[in-house]
Amino acid sequence: MHPFWRGMLDLLYPPRCEACGRLRREPICGECSAAIERIRPPVCEVCGEPFDPRAQTAPKCADCRGRRRPFSVARSAAYYEGPLAAAIRRFKYHSQLVLGKPLGGLMADALGDGPAADLHAETIEVVCAVPLHESRLRERGFNQSRELGEVVAGAIGKPLLPLLERTRPTLPQVDLPAESRRANVQGAFEANLREVIAKQRVLLIDDLFTTGATMAECARVLRRAGAEEVRVFTLARPVPQWRRAGADARALAREQWVD
Repeated sequence: MHPFWRGMLDLLYPPRCEACGRLRREPICGECSAAIERIRPPVCEVCGEPFDPRAQTAPKCADCRGRRRPFSVARSAAYYEGPLAAAIRRFKYHSQLVLGKPLGGLMADALGDGPAADLHAETIEVVCAVPLHESRLRERGFNQSRELGEVVAGAIGKPLLPLLERTRPTLPQVDLPAESRRANVQGAFEANLREVIAKQRVLLIDDLFTTGATMAECARVLRRAGAEEVRVFTLARPVPQWRRAGADARALAREQWVD
């Protein structure tokens, strides 16, 4: 866009940080970017569940010790809280596509020397985003996971391909209790491009990892279609209970000190 017209648009619609709303040129301002907490080890070696660094833990969380996952490893870039949670909501539900590159960039950075380095992106052969059902895609106008996947695939120099199709609409996972999420997505995906999937190491991209039910179902379908391995990578995951409890305890201590 010509600088003159950009200047006119800025006068009419001043650019703001999508996380905090302050007048800023960047979609996520420097202050909000700095406040995004990246996930750090120790984490479960399979699903990436963050462990309390003060506690002695086994290599796997209780869920992964008790069952076999269809994906080999899952990692997330940061915690779903504060400025990142606000930015994801703006991106996903208010069609702020300008956030695709910075949020995808956060994921790409995590693949380097960050919390997702052990996904070993250099050995990935193809990238796939979790698809939306066509009815949800028409309603939203875009697939947020594909937007993130394009940035990640470009960063690691691998193709982003539509290896999966969502064959039926499902309820939003966030609206369901944990025990209902697996049933909600069971049988909701089919594999495309089976000749491409065969014997490939696939990096599966989504915006959020909560219980992992959606990612597990997608990975299961890809493995049945012949994928050699599926690794999962998401932008964010919820703050673990041990960390929330610690924050509540610190807040209570501050209140008592002030009193």
